[in-house]
Amino acid sequence: MNRKILAVDLDDTTFDDNKDICKANLDALNAMLDAGHVLAVDTGRPTHVMKKLLKRFEVFDRENVYLLGYQGTVGTRATDDEVLFGHFLDNEAAIKLMTYSKNAGLTTIIFEFGQIYSFSLNEDTDRYSEISKEPITVIESPEDLRGHNLTKMMVVNFEDHEKLFQFEEAHKAEMEDSFVSMFSNVAFLEYVGRDSSKGAGLAELASILDIDMQDTVACGDERNDISMVQAAGVGVAVANARDELKAVADYITVLDNNNGAVAEAINKFILNS
Repeated sequence: MNRKILAVDLDDTTFDDNKDICKANLDALNAMLDAGHVLAVDTGRPTHVMKKLLKRFEVFDRENVYLLGYQGTVGTRATDDEVLFGHFLDNEAAIKLMTYSKNAGLTTIIFEFGQIYSFSLNEDTDRYSEISKEPITVIESPEDLRGHNLTKMMVVNFEDHEKLFQFEEAHKAEMEDSFVSMFSNVAFLEYVGRDSSKGAGLAELASILDIDMQDTVACGDERNDISMVQAAGVGVAVANARDELKAVADYITVLDNNNGAVAEAINKFILNS
């Protein structure tokens, strides 16, 4: 038996609409781990936030479970805080991009391993904190983060999504050598390093574990899942995924995130049952 890696997004893929995990998914995840396969939670969420969210599910407290946080830029074991790999933003370019966002009056949220920053607290940061269940540290200036190992940056607007598209387009030419930009949600424009993505994180974990990429399966629902779905040996879009992801997937599940889409993928491509 070839050992395989299953990489999964959390929100609207593994999680149902209530941020729970249905029994079918839990049973299938346990079955694949019992069979010796590897689970990689590949998500935009910060690692420390992920660990808190997953603590209530025993299936993630296993030696062969890995967390690929911040859009796959930092890889750790689920059972400890040992960092297996980490890729950080070009600090000078990040400060410039933060300055552009701040001067445009857009809410900017910046991430460092274990820390979340913004320049002020407002409705956007309040709504983000409600989702993440994590506090945000207020800083005065982008210069306050000079020399820090930043994992990603996010420009947020819950009410006027068009402003995010305009910001991305306005700075794309100048910033494309330093960053990859993506939407993890219509309200979240995210920036990671040029060579970072969920797909790159999956590939790096596979290399560390000496598992061929042909023996990887990735499941997601959003635009920021495109890289891992394309990188994996089998790329899966759940039934409720965005059309952009379905267009590049090898397989689209019959079931959605509320009814065992991940279990469907595990049974078909990992356990072959």
